[in-house]
Amino acid sequence: MNFSHNRQGAFTLIEVMVAMIVFSMVIAGGLVGISRGFELIDTTRNYTRSSQVLQSELELLRTLPWSTFSQLSESELTEKFQEQIVTQFGEDSYVGAVTTELTGGDLMKVVVTVEWSARKGRVHTLNYVTFFTEGGVNDYYLN
Repeated sequence: MNFSHNRQGAFTLIEVMVAMIVFSMVIAGGLVGISRGFELIDTTRNYTRSSQVLQSELELLRTLPWSTFSQLSESELTEKFQEQIVTQFGEDSYVGAVTTELTGGDLMKVVVTVEWSARKGRVHTLNYVTFFTEGGVNDYYLN
């Protein structure tokens, strides 16, 4: 009697299933990475756009004479910024705060906070702080 087995090089069902599970995990990880990458690109784009809008609005404020600027109320500033931000980001975004503070004599501090929601509902915030003086010297600070 000859009990020699003729084995051919084939994969078993268990080996195929394990390979499919590993492959599906690799594909799922890649899709999560791609999704996160698109989210980061969107966030960066929104930060850039909000920064540009804030800077352009503050540049418009620079052109005002001190007598006009020092008399502006926070609600007037908020309406101007709100209009620009809603135009850029839609109805879900808003100017969270525009505060002006006369810090002494001819120096006024203006803080602008913009908030918007990303695609997945995460809220992002960007703050600009600038100082205006009667003589026209001012500067920007990012928080």
